[in-house]
Amino acid sequence: MVTASLPEARFALVRDRVMEGVAELLTAGVDLTFAQVAKAAGVPERTVYRHFPTREALLAEVFAWANRRIGFDGQLPATGAAAGALVRRVFPGFDAIAPVIRELLVAPGGRLARLSDKAERQRAFTGVVKHEAPGLGRHAERHVAAALQLLTAAATWQALRDYWDMDGMEAAEAAALAIELLLEGARARTARRAPRSRPGAARARKT
Repeated sequence: MVTASLPEARFALVRDRVMEGVAELLTAGVDLTFAQVAKAAGVPERTVYRHFPTREALLAEVFAWANRRIGFDGQLPATGAAAGALVRRVFPGFDAIAPVIRELLVAPGGRLARLSDKAERQRAFTGVVKHEAPGLGRHAERHVAAALQLLTAAATWQALRDYWDMDGMEAAEAAALAIELLLEGARARTARRAPRSRPGAARARKT
């Protein structure tokens, strides 16, 4: 078992304290300035700057911290069932840190953090569609993959929370059902596209 050195442990502890301070400020609706973050975390302001030189760097770490808090380990789904399982795992977690998630959705730095793995997400969700509905066609495949990715996103959790008063559990069930129906439709479309042999042609081949 590898044990972290004292400097490494202290470094991690300070960063965790800063993240907790950020969460406290966002929950209270306080403007996210470095001075306020330092005060909430109980550390000197220069310490916050040493760890996070810019607001963008701070929000990038908030994004990573939030993923850890909701139990997302970075493993993107490879199947439709895995996509449904993902929303059932993370949407309830969003409720616990709702102010942090909202900030990541609206802040420019949060957008940059969310887009940092854009290409990886595109590949993953395109792979899900290829797995679930092979032969769908390039354009339809792209559109279904985009809709599928959106259904697993925090923006969907937020919309269901705002417009339908759903908590994370109910939002997860709604999103998981939508994922299931979306992929069922994609598979049905693929089946309709599959070539079918004519009965007469089949008889001709037998003779």
